[in-house]
Parts: sequence; structure tokens; C-alpha cells
Amino acid sequence: MPKNSHKDSKVPSTSSALLQPSQIEFVFESITSLLQTIDCELKNTFITIKESIEKQDNKTLLSTLSTLKEQNKILPIIKAFTLYHMLLNIIEELNISGNTEANKLSQALQELNKEGYEMPEILEVLEHLRFYPVFTAHPTESRRRTFLEAHHQMSENIKDIFAYNDEKAKNQLLCRLKLLWQTHLVRSEKMEILYELDNLLYIIESSVLESAAQVLTYIQNLLDKPLEASPITLGSWVGGDRDGNPYVSNEILTKVMKIAHKAIIESYISKCDRLIRELSLSIDFVKPSRALMLSIQNQIHELPSSEATLFAKEPFRAKLYLMRKKLQNRLIAINAPDNIDFTYADSKELLDDIDLLMESLDPLSAQGLKEFRHLVLLGGFHLLRLDFREHRDVVLNTISEIFCLLGLSDSDFKDLNENKKCEILNLALNKKYDLNIIIQQLSAQSQRLVGAFLRIQWARKHISRHILQSFIVSMSTQASDLLCVLWFAKQSGLWKAGKQQEAKSGKAYISITPLFETIDDLQRAKNIIRILHTNAHYRQYLYDNNNTQEVMVGYSDSSKDGGIFASNYNLHRAITSLTHLQDELGISISFFHGRGGSVSRGGGSLEEALLSSAPKSVHNTLKTTEQGEMISAKYLNKHIATKNFSSTLGALLKKSVADTFCMNGACESDAHIMALLEPVSIGSFESYRALVYEDKGFMSYFKMATPIAFIQNLNLGSRPSKRKDSQKVEDLRAIPWVFAWTQNRAIIPAWYGLGSGLSRVDKNALKDCYELSLFFKTTIDNISQAMLKVDLDIAKLYSAFVADKAVRERIWECIYSQYNLTLENLLYLRGEHRLLDSEMAIRESILLRKPYLSVLNLTQIELIKQYQSSPYEKAKDRILEQIHATIVGIAQGIRNTG
Repeated sequence: MPKNSHKDSKVPSTSSALLQPSQIEFVFESITSLLQTIDCELKNTFITIKESIEKQDNKTLLSTLSTLKEQNKILPIIKAFTLYHMLLNIIEELNISGNTEANKLSQALQELNKEGYEMPEILEVLEHLRFYPVFTAHPTESRRRTFLEAHHQMSENIKDIFAYNDEKAKNQLLCRLKLLWQTHLVRSEKMEILYELDNLLYIIESSVLESAAQVLTYIQNLLDKPLEASPITLGSWVGGDRDGNPYVSNEILTKVMKIAHKAIIESYISKCDRLIRELSLSIDFVKPSRALMLSIQNQIHELPSSEATLFAKEPFRAKLYLMRKKLQNRLIAINAPDNIDFTYADSKELLDDIDLLMESLDPLSAQGLKEFRHLVLLGGFHLLRLDFREHRDVVLNTISEIFCLLGLSDSDFKDLNENKKCEILNLALNKKYDLNIIIQQLSAQSQRLVGAFLRIQWARKHISRHILQSFIVSMSTQASDLLCVLWFAKQSGLWKAGKQQEAKSGKAYISITPLFETIDDLQRAKNIIRILHTNAHYRQYLYDNNNTQEVMVGYSDSSKDGGIFASNYNLHRAITSLTHLQDELGISISFFHGRGGSVSRGGGSLEEALLSSAPKSVHNTLKTTEQGEMISAKYLNKHIATKNFSSTLGALLKKSVADTFCMNGACESDAHIMALLEPVSIGSFESYRALVYEDKGFMSYFKMATPIAFIQNLNLGSRPSKRKDSQKVEDLRAIPWVFAWTQNRAIIPAWYGLGSGLSRVDKNALKDCYELSLFFKTTIDNISQAMLKVDLDIAKLYSAFVADKAVRERIWECIYSQYNLTLENLLYLRGEHRLLDSEMAIRESILLRKPYLSVLNLTQIELIKQYQSSPYEKAKDRILEQIHATIVGIAQGIRNTG
């Protein structure tokens, strides 16, 4: 193993605060116990490698790995270290979930009260909080569902072992490890959309619903009155994210909505079954309300006579049986050719029945019904509110074809200038057309988009009127992009236009949401929204949509476009300018944050991101994506899921209270900070673009010095790794871009260019800024964490794959010098001699994994060499499986992919 010039790959002498020495030893013993059941020689080899790492005996380590490769025994060692990291991650999660400070919402209430805010003021804000976690199918979860389920089960086993030294749990853990050992780390088949939904539903049903309902109960107890709406709304892109994914057909879209509907209704039926067993109350002891008895009498004929007789003196059971019957009919009705009368039209009717039961019970006896009520508030009849995303080019091409067909445009609409497009759209919005007729005359591509609008309208009628939340236009660049969607919304009935802002005369059933993803688009965002507001039709739409415009901002593509700091800076500035614009236009702008798991894609602490966001930008609401591996990390464990909901709502509460009572000084201070940081943004942008977009040899370096070629054929997700068949950086998805740089340990998307930017401003001024600005501090701290994960010695070994010596040396020198410049500036700003010295728990957690990750990286490098030199296809297939296994192992150790 190469000696690390930065001295950060050494195994820490003390344990991480997140992992105690006894826990680390437990992981080691668990893996050696597993290997003992497989092969004693393999166990001894694993021990030898671990000891070589701890002693920094690179000669023995490299010799051992070389021997294993020659003997074709490398895959077992890859598996062993992958499982080793998996167990470390599970124990860290358990330690975090067991933290006594888990209820951050309660802490937020207490802190705000201590700061001088009155409790009624705080509770008024709390009542109106809305958190929208949107679960996406981004292909960053490197583990199969098999491993997700095992992760969940092993977590329970380890908890019992640590609590009770439970022998049964020890055996179950060893059994589960053995089963995983005999399972492929990587899917052999291409990931399909319905598999993605299956993975998501597993986490939703096994953890998320219960955790969210628990938080709802806590909030209701604080407010001391029943909740009228859920503060948490679960969203999804699975089956609705069509941007660059040809597999999201209208058939898949319909199936996804039906499956989610079936899942939540079946959950309600199970809840009814449990309550039927519990609520055996007799009219001899509990007097039901007149309204409850009347509702039973009016419906009792729907039950078989035997059941009606059986529950004659048990009205609560009788009512629950009737509710169960209506829910069962609901499942039948969705595919029935004829209407079924005895069913629920919507979830509001189910809530009314639950409330009817609760009226006749004391609070203690009604606990189970209260849980049921919160579950229905959460899930409705849709379970997951779907967002639909499509690229602007697809929308534009479709409407061009339609306008040509209808004679609304003499020339190709998509080629017209912006003013002409808006003029034609304005006229077209005055008329109503039948999409069911139009669709029959369109090309297959255009039928696909028009058909989606029709399917969504069908789902609103047959599943839930809340089934769809937003239509997101990716790569939005002009106001006409959104007006095109408005035309489709009107023609499909998703917007029923009101009359000249007359109250309740119209209704929008969809949020038309621009997605600003590049630095240029972020800078244009304010002007695009202002232009939209000048259009009378769009103003009416906003009025019919509660006077609210949703705007999505993309962290991943803006970072790939301009580098990490320019991305963060321009996102903050765009949000600030749009926040000011809403006061000017008299509308509300709600932000949707497209964040990923890694720092370079908007990752990091959501709590810190909220608190450091632009003044007055929250409005009691947070909508954000939960992507890939972060879904399992944050929501697979019930206790961690509860803590995440609690901490997010706690931060949202603090930020919302601050914004509600915000003084102008906060906005002025933020403006001063942004002016100071503008040269940093420009400098980092120029440095990043000079390497990534302007150096002609960069793309070949990227393709050779990272395992991108092997990542692209991993079966992680359903969508392709590129939007277009192109060799350009801009056409590569942000996820494989970050994934590849994370695997080779350079991780340049998370820091490159920052050093050059920081060097343009006086160090002392930046130091003051770091102390004063939560935005700047959070950005710098997140980048510092990512920097500690970098290992340039490993990254340099990957650079040896670059055939052109001049390209290799030039680009490596850029990476090396920029890293050291960035490191120097970060250490000065944070007042540290080593990265994260002031956050020792996080530092030690990262350093604990680093040397074991290096083993997997060294193995991956040797396997890539072997793959490239092998003349035999069969041998290449075997080596490819091993390379894919190292990719999964490294992702486990570094705790994110893209």
C-alpha cells in the first residue's frame, strides 16, 4: 500500500465516538466466525490482511493480495471486507438511533422558548409545518433488496446481542451472514422500475409509515387537538421520472400508481383486522353515539347475517367490519367494469368513519384508532404522491407536433424565438381541445407524453385526487417551457381555469415546476418567473394554485456544471432573489430541493442546510428528494427514521419561526456575505471549468483514471447513465460522474476549484465570514468532510491507466496542486492542523474505514489491469463480476456512491 503523504489513512489509535473498541472487535470476530465456517485458510488470510493494515506492513499486504489474485481467490476477500463495512455501518446506525438526543423536535421547542418566543407562537408555526420527502429511483443504492432486508434483520440481531448477550441472536446473525456470503453482491439482471418500487415499498411499509405516524402522534399531543392534515407527506419519483429514462412507459406509470394504492389499502385492512380484535367493547359497558349506531343500522345489510348477529352487542367491531368491507371493495372497484356502491370514494370518508368511532371512546381506549387515523392522514388512498418529470425538449417537441396538427403555428413551433412562442401559447390557452382525439394522430413519442396526462387524470378520478403533486420540467431555460405544460394541464383537466381571479372559481390539480439545474439557469431563474407572471393565463393558474409557484433547484447538475462552491453559491443566490421576487409579485414561491447523498450532490446534514438557507425562504415548508442509498441509510431503521423526521421538523420549526419574525438585518447581513463571496464563486467556477470542460484531454483522463466504464454496466437502476449517446461531460448523468470519482478516491466533484476561489479573497475576511455566516460555514464544513475521504495516493494509482503521459501528468498536477491549495485554505478557515480535528467523532469514523477501503481499491486496480489484458471473454466475465463486487464494497465503506 502506498504511504500517504497526508497521514490520514493510518488506522486511528482511539475508537470513533460512534464506534466503541468492543464494537469494532465484535465486527472482526463476527467476520472471522463466518470465515471459520467456510474455510480456515480464508479466515487466516483475512486476519493476515487486517494485521498488515494495522501494522502498515505494505509488503505483506501487497504480496497476500497478489497471491490471492493468482489463485483466483480474491472474491472471498472482497466479500469479507464488504460485510465488515456493512456491520460497522449497522452498529454506527444503532449508536446514533440510541442517542438520548433523538427528539430534536422537542429540543427545538425548548430552545425557541428559551430564546424568548412564546409557546402559543411556536405551536402556531408548528401546526402549519409541512415536510415533503420525495423518494426517488436514482441509481445510487449499490445493494440489492436482499441486502437491505438482511441489513434490517441484522440490525435487530445486533441490538439484542449488545443488550442481552442473546445467544439466539448471535446464531441468527451468523446464519444471516452465511446466507449473504452465498449471495451475489451485485444484481445479475437489469434493474426494472417495478423492482425499484418494490425496494421502496419494503422500506415504506417496514419502517417509514410507523415512524412518521409516531411523529404525528407527538405533534398532536403538543397541539392538544386532532390534526387536520399530516405535517409529513410522502412523495415518489418511481414510475414518474421520465427524464432520460425510456422505460417509464404509460403502462408502468399506471401500474406504479395502482400498486401503491393497493399497498396502502391493504395496510388499512390489516389495521382494521387488528382493531376488530382489540375493540371488543360491549354496549353493556360503553354507550356508542347515536350517529355511530345510525351509521351501522344503515349499512348492516352489507354484512352476512351471521356476522351481523355476532356483533349485535359489539358496535365497534360491527363498524370496523363494515369499514373493512368498504376497503376490500375499494381494491375490487379500481379494476371493475361497473361501479361498486359500498366503498369509499376517498380517504376523507375513511377518516370520517374513524372519527365517528373515536367520538364514543375515551382517549385511552381510542389509542389504536388514533394511530389508524394518523396512518390515513399520511397515506391517503395513494400512499405516495407522485411527481412527474420530463425534459423540456420532449415537451417542446410534442407541443410543436400538436400545434402543427391544429394549425396554431405556421412554422415549427420549437424553432421560434421566445416572444413568438409565448404569443402563440397565449392564444392557444384561450381554447379547449380534446386530447383523446388529438392523441390518435400523433407520433409515438408525442403519444407517450399526451397519454401520461390522460393517465394521471384517470388516476385522480379512480385512485385519489391527491395522486399527483408536480409536473417538473427538467433543464428549464425559458418561460415558454412552463406555458407549454400549462396548455397540457388545461386540455387534460389538471387545471380548471377560474374567472379573473374570482375566489374558488378555478382549481389547479398540479404544480407546474421548473427545474433549474445549471449555473446559467439558476442565474436566469428570477427573470423566468417574472416573465411568467406577466402572462394573464399563468397568473390565473397561480391564483387557482393557492397563489403558489413551486421552483425546483438542482444540486447535482449545477455542481457538475460549475463545481461545488459555485453551485452552492448560485443556488443560495437564486433562492434569495426568488424570495425577494415573491414580495414584488405578491405570490408565494415554494422551493423543492433536488439533493443527493454525497456532498457534491447537495448531501450533508439536512438540518444544517435548512438553518443556513436564505432568509425568509422556507414558509413552513420543506420539499426535498431522498435518493438512492440515503433512503436506506435514513429510513430503513425505524429509530433512525423517527429521529430523521424529528430532526428535520425541528430544524424546519426553528427556521420557520426565525423567518416569521425575521428582522431586515438578517437579509442585509446575508447580502453583505454574498457580495464578499462572489469572487470565491467566480474563481472556483473558472478553475473547475478550465479543467473539466476546457482541457481537451480531461474526458479521456476521466474515462481511464476512474472505473466509469464498469459503473455504467452495473445493474443499479432502470435509467441509462447518459441522457444522450454522447462523449461530453454535460451529457453524463451527475450520479455516475460522482460515483466514478468517489470510487477512485479523488472525489474531485466535492472540492475541486475551491482553493483557487478562496485564494481570491483576503484570508482574514473569509475567516470572519466563516464565523458569521451559517451558509458559508455549512458549505466549508461539508466540503471538509468530503476532503477527509480523499486519498490521493490511491487516486494516483488509477491515473496510471491513462495512456497519454502528457495528459496524465498535466491533469494529475492540476488535481494535486488544487487539493493542497484547498486543504491549506480549509485548515486556516477552520483553525485546525488536521481536517476535522474539531469534529473528532466524524474524523475517527472516516479514518477507521480508510485503510480497509484501500485494500478494496488496490484489489480493484489489479482486477482492472487483469481485465484489460485478458484475451478470453469467459475470463473477462469472471473478472468483471469481481470488479463489480469491489465497487459495492467501496461504496459500503465510504457510505455513499453518487
